[in-house]
Amino acid sequence: MATLLAWTTIEIGDLQIFAPTLPCLVVNTWYIDDDQPDSTVTYFWQDEATGLVNHELVFAEPVGFDAALAWAQEHAPKRSVERIHVKHGPAERKRGRPAARTRAPKMGAARAKKGARPKVARAKRRGRKKASP
Repeated sequence: MATLLAWTTIEIGDLQIFAPTLPCLVVNTWYIDDDQPDSTVTYFWQDEATGLVNHELVFAEPVGFDAALAWAQEHAPKRSVERIHVKHGPAERKRGRPAARTRAPKMGAARAKKGARPKVARAKRRGRKKASP
């Protein structure tokens, strides 16, 4: 039986990179508009001759996570897969929750007028001071 692994990513700065252990199947389930599930199973492998990582979509159905996972477990031995990576969205959405609002920037004194020129700080005078008479 194939080993189940959570969806793992490596973060490099703001970039998230999925790093699977090859060969593997990836089960991805998400929920669309009316909480209808949509699942895919993708097969990842590395070409021995070129070293390139390839992928193939092998299953795409409007079924829940459990059905997609069962399909992946059933077909894993046919492709010599020992690992199944899984990623799925929340089973239920919270209804009545307001959408996230973005705050408008404050329009206070920090805002410069269109016609105003930026003020430049005067340079400090350095050097000898004049002697007073």
